[in-house]
Formats: sequence, C-alpha cells, structure tokens
Amino acid sequence: MNRHARRRAAAQARGRRTGYLHRLMAALDNGPKPTPGVYLTTIEHDHCCAIYRGHDCDCVPDISVSDPHGGVAVIDEDGIPTRMRKQ
Repeated sequence: MNRHARRRAAAQARGRRTGYLHRLMAALDNGPKPTPGVYLTTIEHDHCCAIYRGHDCDCVPDISVSDPHGGVAVIDEDGIPTRMRKQ
C-alpha cells in the first residue's frame, strides 16, 4: 500500500470526507481573510483519484495556497491552514 492509499484509508477510517471543496471553504472560515490579489491554489490529487476518470474526487489531495505577498498556506485534512514562508 503506497502513501496515498494509506492517507486515504486513514482519513476514511477517521470519518473524514474525501475531496477538496469542503476543505477550501473551511480554510476560508478558519484562516485570516484574504486580501485583494491573485492567489494560486495547488491541489495535488492521488494518481488513482476518480477525478482523472471524469468522476468526483475520491482521494484526500494535498492543498496549498500561495498568496501575492510571498506566503504559502498548507491546508490540512480538517481545513485548517498552516502559514509558511516561501524559500
């Protein structure tokens, strides 16, 4: 079992939802309010995710949001953003 399959199985065992839209909405509610600007959101789906077959996401993707001020927020499985500085 690879890392992505283990993460998906662990999240499903804890009763967490798969997908990413609910996590983005929770991150907007839990984190600081975004300032005007262009934000780059990176959603890294597992290679076996159903989204690549034209279905809804069934994995727990890695999500990061880059802001125009040089910071990056990594959104965890509960939708809580963790701020980091770009290197």
